[in-house]
Amino acid sequence: MKITKLTRTALLISMAASYPAAYAQDAAPEKPKMEEKATVETGSLTAMIADSLTFSTLTKALKAAELDITLGTKGDYTVFAPTDEAFGKLPAETLTKLMLPENKEKLRTLLLYHVVAGRVLAADLQDGDVKTMSGEKVKIDIDKKEIEIDGEKVFSADVTASNGVMHSIGKVLVPESLEGFAGLDK
Repeated sequence: MKITKLTRTALLISMAASYPAAYAQDAAPEKPKMEEKATVETGSLTAMIADSLTFSTLTKALKAAELDITLGTKGDYTVFAPTDEAFGKLPAETLTKLMLPENKEKLRTLLLYHVVAGRVLAADLQDGDVKTMSGEKVKIDIDKKEIEIDGEKVFSADVTASNGVMHSIGKVLVPESLEGFAGLDK
C-alpha cells in the first residue's frame, strides 16, 4: 500500500490535532473521589439507643469508641445495655478517663463486653458462659424467669431493632482484662 503525500499530510494533521486533547486528559488532575461515609440506619440498635433518654452516656461512649456505625448498620447483635444510672455508679474519673482518645481501645473492650454476636432473645438465653464481642465471656444465670448477666439483673428484655436485640441492665459490666483500670472492678 502506497501512502501519498496528501494522505501522509492528513494523517499528521489528524495526529497533531488529537494530541493536545489526549495530553490534556492525561495531565488534568484527577478529581478526588468522595468517600462514602457509613451512616447509622434508622431502626438499628445505635439509633434506638440514641433515641432513648436512658442511654445518653452509652450513646456518647459508642461514638467515642467508633462502635456506633458497627451497631448502626447490617449484622445481628445482642446488646446488654447499661443505663445512664449504671454508668453513674462508676467512679467519677473512670468514665472521663475511658473517653480519652488514648484509651479508645480500652473503651471498645469495655463496650464490646456488653455485645454478643447474633440476635438472642430472653427466651433463647441459657445458663452458662457466652463469648462476647470483646473475646471474653459473660456468665448468664436464669432463675424463675429472671435473667442475670455477670450477676446483674436484666430489667428490660427483648427490645428489638432492625439489626438485633437489646436487654437493659443497671450496671456496667467489667471484663477481667480491664479490672483495676481507672477504678473499674467486677
